[in-house]
Amino acid sequence: MPGKVKVKVLAGRNLPVMDRSSDTTDAFVEIKLGNVTYKTDVCRKTLNPHWNSEWYTFEVEDAELQDEPLQIRLMDYDTYTANDAIGKVYINLSPLLHSTSKSRTGKGSIMSGWLPVYDTIHGVRGEIHVIVKVDLFTDFNKFRQSSCGVLFFHSSNIPYGYSIAMYHGFVEELVVNDDPEYQWIDKIRTPRASNEARQLAFMKLSAQVQRKIGIKAIEMGANAVIGYMQCYDLEGDVGVVARGIGTAVSLTKINESFSQHIGEEILVEEHKLSGSSDFGDAPRRAIGISVEANNHASGNSPTKLGTPIVNSLLTKDSACVPICRRSSDSDLSITPKGSSCPLDKSIGIVRNYGANNGNTKSIMIMNYDMLEMLEYPFFTMTKYPAGIIRYIGATVTARSVKLLERVPNPNEPETRDSWWNEIRTEVRSHARSLGCNVILGYVEQTTIDDDICVLSATGTAAVINLQFGTDMWMADASLNASGDGGAENSGKEHMTSSLDRQDFDRECSGSREQTPNTVEADGIYDGVGGTTSKCTICHVPYSLGSVNFRINAVKCSMCKNGIVPDVLITTIEIPEGVPVSGRGSLIQAHTCRLKRDMKSEANGKEISDALPFLEYELHKLLVNKLKIKGMNAIFGLRSNITIGEKTIALIATGTAVYLTALPKPLLPQIVDSSTIPDERKIQVLQKMVQSIVEANIHAY
Repeated sequence: MPGKVKVKVLAGRNLPVMDRSSDTTDAFVEIKLGNVTYKTDVCRKTLNPHWNSEWYTFEVEDAELQDEPLQIRLMDYDTYTANDAIGKVYINLSPLLHSTSKSRTGKGSIMSGWLPVYDTIHGVRGEIHVIVKVDLFTDFNKFRQSSCGVLFFHSSNIPYGYSIAMYHGFVEELVVNDDPEYQWIDKIRTPRASNEARQLAFMKLSAQVQRKIGIKAIEMGANAVIGYMQCYDLEGDVGVVARGIGTAVSLTKINESFSQHIGEEILVEEHKLSGSSDFGDAPRRAIGISVEANNHASGNSPTKLGTPIVNSLLTKDSACVPICRRSSDSDLSITPKGSSCPLDKSIGIVRNYGANNGNTKSIMIMNYDMLEMLEYPFFTMTKYPAGIIRYIGATVTARSVKLLERVPNPNEPETRDSWWNEIRTEVRSHARSLGCNVILGYVEQTTIDDDICVLSATGTAAVINLQFGTDMWMADASLNASGDGGAENSGKEHMTSSLDRQDFDRECSGSREQTPNTVEADGIYDGVGGTTSKCTICHVPYSLGSVNFRINAVKCSMCKNGIVPDVLITTIEIPEGVPVSGRGSLIQAHTCRLKRDMKSEANGKEISDALPFLEYELHKLLVNKLKIKGMNAIFGLRSNITIGEKTIALIATGTAVYLTALPKPLLPQIVDSSTIPDERKIQVLQKMVQSIVEANIHAY
């Protein structure tokens, strides 16, 4: 998809004095994109120049438009000496590459205004007024290396003005490059040139990561990435690693038809339902929907990406799509990744059911096999629509200590990819042990000290509803009306409390009494297909006898049937509808541990041995502070590791709340470990603790 960029420089203002003799500046502008550079005329002896230049045109590919920033550099012209640099402006052209009403009419996307001119030595040095116009030409090449049209949102929830039509899964990318600060030329160039080289390298790395993640999102059938997070790992002379993670989704504008995607400019090859499959004679399974004829394109012609409107369930002779099974944890080499899923294998499918009054209600159906096919069922958002979270398990964390000097090929990303795959696999296995099917609020972090790199991955293990919407009962009614029987299909449509298919089949064949969360009494049923109470989300999704660690669990304080933990710690925000008493409060805990000043492998072993003890101490501190505040749950937990020469520090921050479904926290007990304890002093301290807890309960 080739593109054309036009730039016009109008004026500048408040420029610094560069010629001391006249207290003025002879300013001109250099405009660079890729390998092409233009220069304006010199506007002499003024601090507020007006160039009103001609249109400078650049013709580049769309992939280059995403990777290369537009560089605008202000210079002071000198006749007999080298020109002096005033400052630079870097413009990321990606926001101008999205299809708008203007671009579809051929007028292109335009950006104009006053931009601050920044110098890495002196800071902001005036402003410049420019106009940038981008025109993209339609390209039907499905092998293009750009992701124009994919929207990126850092927001941890659904962006305002949009609704999610489909969840497609976890997307990630990693790019490695040399650090300009450690190149040999850095020893002879000026500090300004060194700073600008590093700044430009970081911008290009950021753009490359975003473009590659966008390509993966397109391959999955998505048009947006939300919960997007990007990090730089500065590994010294080894290089710079730019990482990005996010959740690929299909967004629709709320004020538009639910079947019209905002990413309609993305041209994709439509998957033929009746054609041959890439999976050979793999077992097939009906999707369970039929699509209007006007939403299908004949043959393999490219069609605009959109969400089909569904009217009824498929009959026996309806089209089917193949299901690809996920391999075991031990064989990751043949595990299909989310980005390799065909377009029609998204997790969610939008169904529109007509209500009795003629209104159309949108309900999302999330298919179990589609979710199971994902290698990593991670979601980076921390806020979810009401009803999508069924149970919250617990916070799961995995950490690993790596030695940078042992990286065989520093400029190749394969080694780092294998590191993160190990961490993600461990987090996924932790979620399985808790009987959960997804990781919510997933975050990846690194801490680098000299040649030691500590990788951390944290999230909240949970069980999500495969079917949710504004009127969930309408889906069951439609299933019954189709003659298939709601009871027979309800077990297939809902997600169970396990990531493993064998566990799923075993749980379905077993009795309901074997699962602690399927308790029925007083009209409150916490199992699949039943009426869900407000406290259900707090119930543990696993059987207490199936976990290999000790857990303090009691009966739910609200329904008196389900099992809940005594303390709940999560990385997500408080879900809608969760029964909360009072208001939240900031909670923070930190712990430190001394380490010996070592190098290389000995230093890595020292850090690796200390991390489990730091985690345990931090957890104890958080629980004790919760008890002091009179609360029993933490949401939005974030933790960071800091490594110094002789100290390792671990800090955790979150929001403490009191959940009605969980038991009341026990009063902390003062214990004197001395040989002859002072009972009177202990009683005084115990009364002080009790008064503080009562004051906190009254305050919050």
